[in-house]
Amino acid sequence: MVEDKTNDLLKKPEADLVVNYVLNRKKKGLYTLIFVAGLPGSGKTSTCFRLGELLTEKYYGKNLMTVDKILDSFLDLTKFVIDADPKKLCVAVIEEVSVLFPSRRAMSGVNVDLARLLDTCRKKQVVLLANAPLWTSIDGHMKSMGSVYIETKKIYRQAKIVYSKMFRLQTNPRTGKTYTHSLHRGDKDVRKMYTKMPNTTEWEKYEGRKDKFMEKLYDRLTIREKKRIAKEDKEIIGYHKNTGLTERELILYNMVVLKKMNQRDVAKELDCTQSNISQNMKKIYQKLKNTKEDS
Repeated sequence: MVEDKTNDLLKKPEADLVVNYVLNRKKKGLYTLIFVAGLPGSGKTSTCFRLGELLTEKYYGKNLMTVDKILDSFLDLTKFVIDADPKKLCVAVIEEVSVLFPSRRAMSGVNVDLARLLDTCRKKQVVLLANAPLWTSIDGHMKSMGSVYIETKKIYRQAKIVYSKMFRLQTNPRTGKTYTHSLHRGDKDVRKMYTKMPNTTEWEKYEGRKDKFMEKLYDRLTIREKKRIAKEDKEIIGYHKNTGLTERELILYNMVVLKKMNQRDVAKELDCTQSNISQNMKKIYQKLKNTKEDS
């Protein structure tokens, strides 16, 4: 059954309708924003990158997509648009666009800057392929500027293809609603498409870049955690000096007052009697009262 489905897909040219649609827009002097959504592991990034390869192959006669065309920051995207030449076909992939420009922060500074950047994209006639896990998580203004929506469904590893569904986007300027329309092959509506795996060399570089990112992220998180612990230690030392509480009394106060644990549980955790906890809390309250009066 799976083999029949892939054979049926492979009878048609690879993503030809999307490629032709984008290049026709380029001829008219238009830019194109393609959204690729799908669950994790469904082939979103590989579909974006492969479409870039197909576009440059048809436009220039050779594949010009490289791993540096995969952008994962607003800074990189801005630099790409600044350097883009409208006389050429400039293609880039935006990784996790819903993280960079989430719908829940529609009025944030970055999202407002994005709206201005998209206006420049039209002038530069660039092709952007933006991926996200969920269509609804993408910034609303950005969605209204979209041209094509692709939803990755499944990776067929044996056939080495990603199966997707594709739609042309149209936004009603009066209502702000975005509608989907089928692309056509002859007089038939076509929604299914497939993409092959990208160039192996460039794809391995991309995978290596992800590994380096995780290493850098771990280093940053380690530094951040050390700073947090140092800050807490500093606050505890300062609080200890200001209140006159011992370290054990600070721990007890934190458990009973701040964490609102009952004295029975505190006694069990500190390996002492409930009576001992009660007596120590009286001492703590008296110390805090004396500190307050002194100050």
